[in-house]
Amino acid sequence: MAAKKNKLYSVITADIVKSSKLSIVKHKKLIEVIKKCGIEIQKVFPGSFQYTPEYFRGDSWQIVLKKPELALGIVLYYRAFIRANMKLSSMNARMAISLGTIDFIKKSFGVGEAYRISGEAVDIKGKRRLKFIYNESELSELLDLLVENSDFISSRWTVRQCQIILLSMKGYNQLQIARKIKVTQQAVSQQLDSAGWAVISRNIKNFQTIIEKLISPNNTSF
Repeated sequence: MAAKKNKLYSVITADIVKSSKLSIVKHKKLIEVIKKCGIEIQKVFPGSFQYTPEYFRGDSWQIVLKKPELALGIVLYYRAFIRANMKLSSMNARMAISLGTIDFIKKSFGVGEAYRISGEAVDIKGKRRLKFIYNESELSELLDLLVENSDFISSRWTVRQCQIILLSMKGYNQLQIARKIKVTQQAVSQQLDSAGWAVISRNIKNFQTIIEKLISPNNTSF
């Protein structure tokens, strides 16, 4: 179908880093975990996906978001979910978030700027694993800085921290999390502090606010 004229979408293009070094058993589990995460995200971030994720070669995937403002929260959820369920703090994925137009889209195929720049940006160099790209706004650098900062902090998340962060992103408070994983509320608070969750939460909120203003049909200037 033809996409809505001038409407902005996000495309997240992702692949697992060094997946070829995993055993066959762990690689099969990883594929299951990635697919399970895509299903869960649609519950945690309802209405965010244009279509269900498309998977390539098992450990690479692409998602079209009709709610671009949720993109940072979604990539961080992927990071936490994969680490928590694989039980490997070293497990990581490169994920590029684009913001752009789409000319044509259907379930397994799309054409447009959002697809093109996301695919190009996922080839991230160095230690960085998350990137934002949008070619038509001075705000792109600011948004990418929020993503880079979130990447730097979350790259250090442990498996335990990821388990707690996933529950927090689902809306559980600290006491509820403590009861669910059978630890003290103080232990939960300490883990969230160590994970830099207060900063990450602000980054997610600021990213969402800026994108919402940027894509507002009534917006003539920021």
